[in-house]
Amino acid sequence: MFVEQSAVKIWRVRSAFILLCIAPTLCLSYWAVIRQSGAHREHIADKASMLLGRRVHIQSMTYPQLGCLMLSEVTVAGQSFTDVSVVTSGNEVRLTVDSFVPRGDTVAFVVGLVRRWLSEPVQFNKNYLIDIEKFSWHKTNSDEEENMWPLRIECVSAGSGRAIRFFKRESSQDEIRIVRTVNSQKTGGHATGHVTEVEVSAVDPIPVPLINAALSECGSSQWPLGEKATFTGHAHISNGGGDLTAECVGIIRQVDLATTTSLLPSYIQGDGEITLNRFVWSHERMELCDCVCVAERGEIEQVWIDRLVTILGCRVEDAYHQLSGSHVRAFQRLGFGLVVDSKGLQLRALPGRSGCLLESQGLPVILEPTETATLDRLAWLLSGTTPPAVPGTDITAWLLSVLPRDTIVH
Repeated sequence: MFVEQSAVKIWRVRSAFILLCIAPTLCLSYWAVIRQSGAHREHIADKASMLLGRRVHIQSMTYPQLGCLMLSEVTVAGQSFTDVSVVTSGNEVRLTVDSFVPRGDTVAFVVGLVRRWLSEPVQFNKNYLIDIEKFSWHKTNSDEEENMWPLRIECVSAGSGRAIRFFKRESSQDEIRIVRTVNSQKTGGHATGHVTEVEVSAVDPIPVPLINAALSECGSSQWPLGEKATFTGHAHISNGGGDLTAECVGIIRQVDLATTTSLLPSYIQGDGEITLNRFVWSHERMELCDCVCVAERGEIEQVWIDRLVTILGCRVEDAYHQLSGSHVRAFQRLGFGLVVDSKGLQLRALPGRSGCLLESQGLPVILEPTETATLDRLAWLLSGTTPPAVPGTDITAWLLSVLPRDTIVH
């Protein structure tokens, strides 16, 4: 009897040991093997590819702790990342990236991802917080890490509103914020569409192509200024049901004048700088543009100079006529202040330039006009037709549709 009871107890202990120790260990080992397998890694990469809309490749991955995934040698849309940490909780995903420098096609990818996150709450049903430890707008050498800084991207939702914020972790003054909410104006008891707002605050220069990408989410038109153009200042744009309003104050540097005038019939070449004292847009039209434009050197077609004289009333000076007869003029300084509002167009020379707008070989070419010009003359200036006619081109037709109404002659 004693031996029989002992044998039963031993089998019970052995069975408990197998169920409570051996079986869980085997299951855990099997789980660990599966998690380290290539098939599981491809499964994670496929899920990420479906979410991002671009092919994702992962070289290796580990699970340091529950809910945390460490990825190594990750490639997304041709962009490589050495290490990526992913921490997932109930309603939030936190990603940490070691370093990132945007490439030429990165902007298009980011714009598409921003658009999808704002408009697909079912697909993107969690908040995302992305930390990039070393970020730079432009490629730097390995010994220039002081030019790189930590960037944080927050994608959050509250009720029907969704927002994305790009900002320096060390400074909240440098940021791009995109907010989309349900339009509070109702028709038939139902909200109509969304209101999208873009706010840019920049103490340090931000590339203009990136700002243009953010503005595209707001339905705002953008004029090409070149890939190297940067913006410093503050801008706020809002679009609710097609009613676009905007206000901007700041400086745009490294403006490629050839790119800026590429849509016009005549060109100017060189690098310029535009200081926006104030720019206001409301009710589908420009209300005010008060700016200063400067270029230290470059080339300008003679037709521009002739049109400034004949159409805007600029006065000729000693170097107006070019003896060589060339249709292109080299200049050493182009500078003027421009105010466009409902009163018309005011074109003025900068202080200390004795009224000179354009200098060539140290001599003044044209001087500022003595009177304010009507806004239809600005369209004539850009029409590219002889004699000037409006709308002479698609650009001038668009210009007539957005300039202040009061002084336009139809």
